[in-house]
Amino acid sequence: MKKGAMGLYGLFFSFCLCACSGQTVKPICPQITPWTADFQRQAATEITTNPALVALPEIARQDVVLRDQVRACQKKVAQ
Repeated sequence: MKKGAMGLYGLFFSFCLCACSGQTVKPICPQITPWTADFQRQAATEITTNPALVALPEIARQDVVLRDQVRACQKKVAQ
């Protein structure tokens, strides 16, 4: 076997070993901005007193899901 081919095999083998070295990657989670109790009461009042609102309650539900996902992400990073 030629020296050039041996060098290529050695280089390839080295890259394979480097790929196997386990580097832990931690996700970056967005921060949750807490709502004040007054704001939460105001939002609840506005939603319940305006039954014609359709989009706002759906936005609120999706925000709850998003906040749960962020908390799960932050918990995973803390481990």
